[in-house]
Amino acid sequence: MKRQLRHLRQPTQVKGRDEGSTLILCLVVIIIGAFFVLPMMTYIMTVNQASRLRIESANSSEVVRGGLRSVLYDPAGLYQACANSGASDASAINLAVPPGLAITTKCTTTAIASQWVPTDLRWALATTMVGASAAIPPPYVAPPSRPDLDGTISAQWCTSAVTDSLPCGRTYPNNASTDPMTWVADATTTSTGSKIFLPYVPPVIDTPAFAGGYDLDLGGGQKCKIFFPGRYTDNVVITGTTPVYFVSGVYYFEKAVRLSGDAQVVVGAGAVDGCVDSDAIAVADAGYADATSNGVGGTFVFGAQGRLVIDTTTASTTGSGVSLTINRRLVDPTDPENIMNNVAIMSVNGVAAGAVTIDYDVPGKIHVPASKVFSTPPVEPLNQNFHASTLLPITPGTLDTAFPCAWAPAPAVPAPTCPIVDVNLTTTAPVTINVPGYTSVPQGGFSLYTGPGMTANKKISFGGGILTGTVGVSADKPASLQLGLLNSVVQKTFKIVSQTTNTSPRVTATALVQVNQTGGYAINSWVTSIG
Repeated sequence: MKRQLRHLRQPTQVKGRDEGSTLILCLVVIIIGAFFVLPMMTYIMTVNQASRLRIESANSSEVVRGGLRSVLYDPAGLYQACANSGASDASAINLAVPPGLAITTKCTTTAIASQWVPTDLRWALATTMVGASAAIPPPYVAPPSRPDLDGTISAQWCTSAVTDSLPCGRTYPNNASTDPMTWVADATTTSTGSKIFLPYVPPVIDTPAFAGGYDLDLGGGQKCKIFFPGRYTDNVVITGTTPVYFVSGVYYFEKAVRLSGDAQVVVGAGAVDGCVDSDAIAVADAGYADATSNGVGGTFVFGAQGRLVIDTTTASTTGSGVSLTINRRLVDPTDPENIMNNVAIMSVNGVAAGAVTIDYDVPGKIHVPASKVFSTPPVEPLNQNFHASTLLPITPGTLDTAFPCAWAPAPAVPAPTCPIVDVNLTTTAPVTINVPGYTSVPQGGFSLYTGPGMTANKKISFGGGILTGTVGVSADKPASLQLGLLNSVVQKTFKIVSQTTNTSPRVTATALVQVNQTGGYAINSWVTSIG
């Protein structure tokens, strides 16, 4: 009986030994599967994360590149914005960026280039009339720490030599010669180091021009008055509050150009912007079918009774006063007329004698060769409708003496002794004159008068060099005065860094860009980095 019971319980014991084996097999399968699935999932997650980072990095890269492109859209504005930056990050200047990009853009200066190397500097101030050098104060005596300033134009006529350590160049050493032919031997028709620049008359667009200018509606209540290159035989008088822009090119005037009141004038494209965005827009929008322009900047040529008069006789109604900028005249380097680059103001020289123009000569006093119009070969001015200036002062000024001539409307004509460049400041109204180009009026006069107690808010700069028959400056002088040749910086190399601000890793675009004062630029390098 007992044997039978043991026999009956035996199957139950075998069944108990198999319990849980399926669970073990499942665990084994899961573990083995985990060796494949987990790495696969890790790989997939890694790939997805890397793809997301690549996408974010690509997007951020395009954003920072966009930041650089946005500042290069207006290179002239970039130059102005970054001009005062230093070489270190501490002196970097923040630039405006398009909204919503979550980036910052900064610039620093890595290199500068002046307009001329020292050996190419022409004489900064030359007078052609015997005795006229008496009006020029003695040269500046610089401290031992700045030997480069020693002998340059006196601080009386070049306040920047002291305040900014930017000299106005050196006067022609033979100004005191008693021989009126001495300067002629040192004159050249190209700008040459240690010579006197006596430029050709540039060809002008032989189109009668409207002395009243053309009104341009900029929208939003903004106005702009436009003048175009050509031949002006009536007085051009600008005294109102509407800003004025002279399209880039050459202008010939046989009557006065007078600025007074609230005249705000920019001549030609360049470092200082006018009231229109470009010459092309001015030509297209002014509705003047014959309008053309070339190069940048402007040249004012004065013949017959033509002269530049800047005064404060007309009262300012806005308090802004008179402002004039003649941007430097530049044409393409391949253009033969580039030898007349940087000429801002000039006269047609000589005396008409029938069908020809002959030299202006007062024995023992002054001798000025007759002008020629640039061509191959150079041609007689009268053949191109240029008339020699009739403003021929033969009495030189004395030290601290100006000789202004009050402007009078037609039919009044200026006296023969009136200066071709006549700045006459008799009120407290602000006046700013910025002429970085050359002034060449070798048989005319240059006069700058500032009334007693009227020196504040006056900033006058004729910084491209001056050639004149006689020169006079009043005892009271503008608070800021620069007469001579400023070897100004015309090109800077900026390091522009555009960075993201809210992404990780950070994306940075860095560019080294050479930018001209007039707006031309070249990108030396452009690198985008991540991290």
